[in-house]
Amino acid sequence: MSVLFYKRPDHIEKLDGPLNSSSCQRYSERAACSRAAIPESLSFDNVVHGKTLPPMSLKDFMNYLVYIAYDAENLQFYLWHEEYTKKFDALPEAVKCLSPKWEASMLAPSLGRAAAGRTPQRAAFPLDIKDMGTFYNDVTSDSPTSATSLAHSAHTLTKEQEVVLSGMSTRDEPDWEAFSIQPLRDDIRRIMAYYIEPGSDRELNLSHRDRQNIKQRLQHTTHPSAFAPIIEVISITLRNQSHPNFIRWSMCNGNRPRVIALRGIAICVILTTTVVGILLAVSRVSRWYRILCLPFLWFGIANIVASYKGLCILLYRQNTRESRPWELDGPHATLLEEGRALSSLPPTPPYIRTPTPSVPSVKTYDRDFSPSSFFDDHLFTFGPPNNRFREEQWYMRWTQRPWWRKLKIKKLKVQEQGLRLMQEKIVKQADWWATIVAIPLIVALVALPKGNFF
Repeated sequence: MSVLFYKRPDHIEKLDGPLNSSSCQRYSERAACSRAAIPESLSFDNVVHGKTLPPMSLKDFMNYLVYIAYDAENLQFYLWHEEYTKKFDALPEAVKCLSPKWEASMLAPSLGRAAAGRTPQRAAFPLDIKDMGTFYNDVTSDSPTSATSLAHSAHTLTKEQEVVLSGMSTRDEPDWEAFSIQPLRDDIRRIMAYYIEPGSDRELNLSHRDRQNIKQRLQHTTHPSAFAPIIEVISITLRNQSHPNFIRWSMCNGNRPRVIALRGIAICVILTTTVVGILLAVSRVSRWYRILCLPFLWFGIANIVASYKGLCILLYRQNTRESRPWELDGPHATLLEEGRALSSLPPTPPYIRTPTPSVPSVKTYDRDFSPSSFFDDHLFTFGPPNNRFREEQWYMRWTQRPWWRKLKIKKLKVQEQGLRLMQEKIVKQADWWATIVAIPLIVALVALPKGNFF
């Protein structure tokens, strides 16, 4: 009986305003009833870490966030932070000690001066010191193990900076010089310009307070823990709002024109069957002919129930789905026309998620630097802006395509069995409801006496 009342994951509306702890709590409360409807094989961690197959892969999740939900920057930043954490952990201990784990006490000196009515002095050295690149390369290549060897390797440092490295600071204010030579400082600069700064290409939906908090943290350390406040809210949002909505959307194996057409056909079949049944009831023919209305009525009801949840029973029986509009154009269009799935390609190395050092600047993006022409550009940390897809060829072609041509597009195989199991429950539910409703109606129709009007 549980199949009769099976529910997809609920659609969780996006809340207005920036991400914060209050919105995260509301997302968690609304997603509580949806967790039971999502199998473990389709969990957020499995999707993000590449353990699922199309149409539930990480690329499909990213495409959904870009083209449907319009908040792909959350996942893009989340993936970057995972790679950044691994990159930071792989550094030598002598290098990592330059960027200690974030603690609130790091702000104590500047806060104390502010409370005393004194204006904090500006940093003697900006965070983006251009000659720090040579020093950092020497540090990572030679792998020094003490502060003395670090200072010896820093041949571009001034005398004052060497004093800071040896732990003999000559001033009361924070050691901004030490902050400047922290590892991965260039990565922080780039991610700030691309995701944190207002008006950036992939600006995160953060409040002004959180934005300033992150900037203040990153001035003191490049440790991954500096991102803890925003990573927490982004992770909760992805797990409790974006992921359940993605699962719900992926269960639909047909595009909107097909689903609408399917509903129209089902309604026409039900109405036609009803009219024929009434005509047979008022005629002189044997009332047993009325049983012929049963399969048509059953078909109409089953498709109404399934299409209400965005599922085409015919496509499910064929173990296929319709191509998404953005899959009909682009560098992988040939594969789709041949009926081959993108997952048949060799797996993409995880390092592709982060930009290559050859990318000239933060604000510059070139499609040619993509290592694989079949890999989605939006999976790159410093890829194209997410809100410009309406300028792409596929969007213009799809919007100009007549609706009847949208009913017949390329089909792709559904490879993820976890999704098939969820679709199977909907199909069984539609079959059961069609049986429960159609059989009593036909029995009542057959029980009616002849009308003998013609």
